[in-house]
Parts: sequence; C-alpha cells; structure tokens
Amino acid sequence: MTTARSLLMALLAPLLYLMAAAFLAALVAYPASRLLGLEDISDLRSLVSRGGQALLLLGLWPIGRRLGWDLRTWGLGARPVRQWLIGFGLGGLMLAGHVFLLVQLDIRAVVWDRWTAAYLAPVLAKAFGIGLGIGLIEETLFRGALVAGLRQAAGPVAAVIISAFYFAILHFIGSRWTAETGIDWTTGFRIALDGFARVSSAPADAFLGLFVAGLLLATLRTLWPRSLALCMGMHAGWIFIIKSAKPLTWIDPESPRLYLIGPYDYFVGYLSAAWLGSLLLLMLAGRWLWQKNRTRDRRP
Repeated sequence: MTTARSLLMALLAPLLYLMAAAFLAALVAYPASRLLGLEDISDLRSLVSRGGQALLLLGLWPIGRRLGWDLRTWGLGARPVRQWLIGFGLGGLMLAGHVFLLVQLDIRAVVWDRWTAAYLAPVLAKAFGIGLGIGLIEETLFRGALVAGLRQAAGPVAAVIISAFYFAILHFIGSRWTAETGIDWTTGFRIALDGFARVSSAPADAFLGLFVAGLLLATLRTLWPRSLALCMGMHAGWIFIIKSAKPLTWIDPESPRLYLIGPYDYFVGYLSAAWLGSLLLLMLAGRWLWQKNRTRDRRP
C-alpha cells in the first residue's frame, strides 16, 4: 500500500533532482563563460539552461544503474523503430485534428500561398528534426525515467499525475534575468532562481494543456509498459505538426475564440486540453473494453 510518506517523497524527489541539475549548471556556467570568452548575460543564461538540461539527462544513466533498471524498466520493447513510426503517425493525426479545429473555429487561417514545394521542404525538414529531438529527450526524461521511478515508489496513478505535473512545470522554467552590474560567480545562481520563480506566473490555460498532454503520454506508458518508443514518436508527431503549422497558418487577432489557445504558443490551451483529454478518455474506454472482452473470453 502506498503511504503518505512515499507519496511525499515521490512528489519532492523530481523537484530536488531538477534543482540539483540547475544549481550545478549554475555553478559551472561562470567559469565556462570565462573559458569561452562569453561576455553577454544572454550567453550565461543559455549555459545555465542548456547545462541544466544536459545534466538532467546525464544523471539518468547512473541513477538507473543504481536502481537496477533494465530496458524493460525504461519502457523499451521490441521493434522500437516500428513503435516510433506508429506513434509519430498517431501524434501527427492528433495535432492535425487540433489544427483543423483551430481553422474551423476561425482562430487560425491557412496561408495558402506558402504551400509550395520550395517553401514546404525546409519547413517540414526543420519541424521533423525538432520533433525528433524533443521527443527523444523529453520522453526519456519523463515517460522513461520519471514514470519508472514514480511507479516503483508510489504506484501507477501517482506516477501518471506527478510526471504530468512536472512535464507541464518544466516548460515554464526559464529566466530573462539581466545583471545590473558585472557578471560574477553568483550570476548563474540568480538566473537559476529566477527561472524557478517564473513558474508561479505560468498561464493557467497553457499549464492545463501541457498537463493533459502529459497525462495522455504517461497513461499510455503505464497501460502499455514497454511503449516508450511509441510515446517518443507521438510526442515527435505533435511537435512536427505545431512547428509546421505555425508558418503555414496565421492567427486572427480579432477572433472571439482566441482565448481557447492563449499566448503561450498560440496552440496549447483550453482547446488542446479538451481535445487531448477526449482522446485520453477514448483510450481508457478502449482499454477497459479490451480487458472486459479478454476476461469474458477466458471464462470456461
């Protein structure tokens, strides 16, 4: 049985790991900037941000080995490439449906004169590359390591909810802090603290949209434990559609339904939460029916 203490530890452990990576990156950012000859505060912010992300990923390997995780624990199964391709197709269809709704609701409009081979080729190639990278990195962190660790510590339900919470939160950790004086050893830590402080001002619509997206992916990973590659492909498909649709459509600033997507990226918001939430419920209903039929078939 999951105890209150184990739930509290499951809730706090990801935060402590995240803060440790951020502050370690802050510690090495200043000497790294001196070594590289970087003088601008924006360069230091990039070092703290990218360094923290790299440390988050690099720390997963020793933690997994320490806990005795194998490929099954991470969620990797047979035929990962096939899984990824299926996930990419499903993710692309999901977000294409979302974009279709945005167009039908007159929130976004298609820029038809950009639908030429010369314009589409670099846009689609860039969108695919970004989707591939983000899907690989974020799914390894959240649906790979975090879901595995939380499931062992607090059970599947807590794993889904807590991992989705941190998935949403991480998108709002970012600093725009500017040093009023010179850059020194403390600057990196001020940048890191400012980044965490900005989470409190995360817009509710974008947080909800990202949280529901995290719920869907974590539920998929939990119901089918060896589906990490499927989650990677699905996430990549989402990003591919978003990065492709941005230059191929434009936002109508006069639309009375603009509140459905919000200013975070003009894609994620209340509408995406409702759309992905409906798909999540459909997936759960399908799983329930499959289990029910399987149980009935086993009866003598």
